[in-house]
Amino acid sequence: LSKEEEAAVGKDDLEVRREDQDKINKFSRLHQREMLLEDDLKSRAKEKEDLDEISNELELADEDEKVP
Repeated sequence: LSKEEEAAVGKDDLEVRREDQDKINKFSRLHQREMLLEDDLKSRAKEKEDLDEISNELELADEDEKVP
């Protein structure tokens, strides 16, 4: 619909074409997937940071041990 047609039709009466609804649904699914992947990435980055920190601590602990 053109902007003039949309203005002529009441907002409550506006119908969405099936093709447009399919695109909206696809966008919604992809957006939700993106949000889940971003959360997973943040979680994995935090886990990597923690593991790197633990690894560094272990290396320092090994250096501090006295060799008989």
